[in-house]
Amino acid sequence: MLSLNALFSTKAVRAFAAGAGLSLLPMSAGALSVTAADLPSGETVIVLPGVTVTADPSSFLHKSIAGYDMVGVAGGYENGEIDLDDESISFAFDGPQVVTSLDLGALFAAVEEDDLYNEQARVLVYSGKDIYEYILSVVDGTTAVWSGPGTVSNVSPATFGNAAVWSIANPFGNLAVDTMVLTAIGPADPMDYRNNDYGFVSLSTRPIPEPGTLSLMGLGLAGLAAAGRKRK
Repeated sequence: MLSLNALFSTKAVRAFAAGAGLSLLPMSAGALSVTAADLPSGETVIVLPGVTVTADPSSFLHKSIAGYDMVGVAGGYENGEIDLDDESISFAFDGPQVVTSLDLGALFAAVEEDDLYNEQARVLVYSGKDIYEYILSVVDGTTAVWSGPGTVSNVSPATFGNAAVWSIANPFGNLAVDTMVLTAIGPADPMDYRNNDYGFVSLSTRPIPEPGTLSLMGLGLAGLAAAGRKRK
């Protein structure tokens, strides 16, 4: 009789499915953790386990502020940050993920670090055929508002001499995220380029099984169980 471990062996299930003329959909990538340190300056595309990260239209460029390492895009209005010059950093996941945390830095309060306004960050999320837009808006040195379902907390004050780092827990709720794009938003006057530029610090995720995977897995297990009974 087949052992319990054999019954739950992914290889065994896939072998059974292949023999039965079935195909199993790929499982979503496992839990992921990406930090600025994973994205070397000078590169434009970094392929990490479970996710491909792309800087556009230039390369990644690091910036250290008050001891915090963050990464943006080279060139543009503010070198080494994501700014209004059509810059972005995108995260294309190998399989759908729930983003459990997202940390962004260099988002300062008004009159701090030459910023005229409380800074904002724009995040686009692609889930299936749907696109969602979320905005992180600084209110003061230690307070910000997130337009999504998660909660935001201050890690480093958004005041002069600090790093203005914000951590968003469960920023998109349980949304299955295929791609996440960090980009900039307003103000309307391009001369205000020092406003609303920021850097990526880190993110973490947990996986979501692809639709149909669990049912096919169940079918495979049923077939293996039947095969085990025949071997008695």
